[in-house]
Amino acid sequence: MESQLAELNAKLEQSARELLDLNAFKSRSQSENAELARQLEEAEGNVTQLTRMKQNLGKQLDEAKAALEEESRMRAKMAAENRNLQV
Repeated sequence: MESQLAELNAKLEQSARELLDLNAFKSRSQSENAELARQLEEAEGNVTQLTRMKQNLGKQLDEAKAALEEESRMRAKMAAENRNLQV
């Protein structure tokens, strides 16, 4: 009986150590998960911000293209008028 009791106490101590190890692992995993969730949220915020910036830059590019086309039309018109005046 004493040897069985000693064996059971050893198993109990081993189980207690394993439980402590598992709880420590769980705690580390939860901390890591929280950090990864924070990083993901930050990355998603950056993506949103970059998407907005891309849209704004696209609009600015379109406006610049339109202004360039208008300027080109005006120059062509002026050049034609200039040629007509010289004739």
